[in-house]
Amino acid sequence: MITLKHSIPFRPIFSLAFIWLFLPSQVAFAQRQYTVEKPRERSSTERVVFKSIPAQPSKSVLAIVLDPVINGRIVVKDIAGRIIEDFSADKDGQAEIQLPRGKTYLVEASFPGYLNASGKARALKTSEIIRLKLTPKFATLVLSGLPAKAEVFIDDQPRTTADQTGMASINDLKPGDHSLLIRHPEYNDYTDSLKGLEAGTSIANWRISLARVAKLTVQGPVGATVLIDGAMQGKIRDDGTVRIDYELDRAVERTIGVELLGFQPWSRREILAPGPRTITVKLDPVVTSAGWTDFFSTLSQWSFPASWELVGDARNKRLRVKGAQLGLLKDKTYRDILQINFTIWLDDGKGATWAVRADKEGRNYYLFHLAGPNSTHPDGPKRFYTYLVEDGREPIEVGTPIPILTELNQEASYTITLEVTGHKIQHWITSNISGQKDDLGFWEDGRSTKGKFLYGTFGFRSLAGEVFTVDDFILEPVTSQ
Repeated sequence: MITLKHSIPFRPIFSLAFIWLFLPSQVAFAQRQYTVEKPRERSSTERVVFKSIPAQPSKSVLAIVLDPVINGRIVVKDIAGRIIEDFSADKDGQAEIQLPRGKTYLVEASFPGYLNASGKARALKTSEIIRLKLTPKFATLVLSGLPAKAEVFIDDQPRTTADQTGMASINDLKPGDHSLLIRHPEYNDYTDSLKGLEAGTSIANWRISLARVAKLTVQGPVGATVLIDGAMQGKIRDDGTVRIDYELDRAVERTIGVELLGFQPWSRREILAPGPRTITVKLDPVVTSAGWTDFFSTLSQWSFPASWELVGDARNKRLRVKGAQLGLLKDKTYRDILQINFTIWLDDGKGATWAVRADKEGRNYYLFHLAGPNSTHPDGPKRFYTYLVEDGREPIEVGTPIPILTELNQEASYTITLEVTGHKIQHWITSNISGQKDDLGFWEDGRSTKGKFLYGTFGFRSLAGEVFTVDDFILEPVTSQ
């Protein structure tokens, strides 16, 4: 077969054959090297040179010429449909057969990825030519170097399996875009994209080298980090699992570790071998930190942003909070909290904001915002708002705003009280001038990912540019956890 060949190792795009193959960012271990083949189309006026002469005076030479130039299969039949010869064209897409003169013959041609073509040769004289044009219908994919019995999927559908030599081929790929997946129990999955496939084009000599891996499925609490010999391998997803392909050639002993804020770290020595393996992990919660009281003589027990400051005289200091960055109690982890009390002043009248069950990185936490009389919140001032911060993203409002009946102003101070039980958080506000105590209601997390918010610490931040002052912070956890 005469072909246009373009050897293109390790390139994400090739366009001469109108096929583009992009290497996904998640593909690991495999190397890409392939050849794009497209048969040469033959001109209808191209001169045909006979390569043989009749061996006997009663014989004629019938030349079968294929367009495009492919070494297709050729079947010659007599007029009654009986097969006379079944053979292949040569590399020039031409075949010759010597047949008795004066008779008419039927000729059929086929080739993978093309519609069959047929014709009728007129009564033979000394030599005759029959031209058959095959119309491309499919593209062809040929893979090599695969593990024996590796499955090949196109568009998530199983299409073929590698033989004992590591070869796999698909001859009926429809033109257009497709996804490729190669899967074997003891090797990493390989995924790729087949873009803009054109009928009649062949992707050949594509050798894909896969690595042997232990295909680990770790089951455990949502958000937990999985480590192997101390190196992070992934985090458990919302469905309680994470899949990890760990490269190895043979069975080896490794330390599997799982860590999550609020839980005791888990680790165990395991023999890992190529192939699937499921490990189920149950983490024990940490002992809840002791209660804490802070009158803010210093900020030594807080991880705080530069925008925070202590105000007041040496005998009566207070914490002034401003800036959107979250400040947190250091080295404190709580689950259920019997009660938290702290006093606030609304310095600019815009409000105050605090965080509950924040992880140590400050990426996941519940956030509560008291909108003061000068608040510019779109839903109005003098309301109590509930937000959720997940994976470091912007706060998302998750609760129904609660109207605040207590008179709010910039001169008075207010005591905020809250209780945390399970995923239910209750708030109250008390005016330190009138003594009026109002219930701000409770919010309960009912989401499937609430397991990520089972433990954490407490903190303050500004949500809407507000500046507020805090003092007399008292936290009393439930000690029976």
